Amino acid sequence: MQIRDKYLSAFSKKEDFVAYMSTWVKEPKEETSIMLDAVQKYELMPNLNYELDALEDIAAYIYDTDFTKEHKGHSY
Repeated sequence: MQIRDKYLSAFSKKEDFVAYMSTWVKEPKEETSIMLDAVQKYELMPNLNYELDALEDIAAYIYDTDFTKEHKGHSY
């Protein structure tokens, strides 16, 4: 996952990764993007209408999950 790797290299500490990712997805801005090449190619993503706490959960999951490895899913 090239996108995940790019953000992990910019934010190695989980709390920094989660804070940046959730805040940016909540209110994307070109001037705060670390993927300006993608913004220039595809334009800025639309503002998603998710609550910040949901975005923090998603960002934490992205930080914690190695998507290159097969996993069995989640236990409930």
